[in-house]
Amino acid sequence: MHRILVADDEPEILKILEEFLNKMGFDVVTALGGEKAIEILKSDIKIDLAVLDMKMPYIKGMDVLREMKKINKEIPIIILTGSIEIKKYLDSLRELEYTENDVCYKPVDLYELLSMVKKKLGLETN
Repeated sequence: MHRILVADDEPEILKILEEFLNKMGFDVVTALGGEKAIEILKSDIKIDLAVLDMKMPYIKGMDVLREMKKINKEIPIIILTGSIEIKKYLDSLRELEYTENDVCYKPVDLYELLSMVKKKLGLETN
């Protein structure tokens, strides 16, 4: 079973994504905020994919991505953001070798997210 880390600062979003992805057959680890996400990524917990909100207080999604690079965590990423916000992050994302194809816009369409998860994990051929 693939394990997905979901990091967001909104408990309701974490709960919705966790329940949905669990029902779809994934093991989900949640992180309320970027600090917790980094703590999980530095631990011995095996993570196959991370879903990160860009706009979190204290430690933002971009900071989590940078930290992942520092600790050599090479796992697929899906970035959650509002469509207006992404423009200011695109250059920084490109520097970290991510693209708009790694972005899922809020409000999240759960089945679009599922499709992205499957593609990134190699579970979908289209």
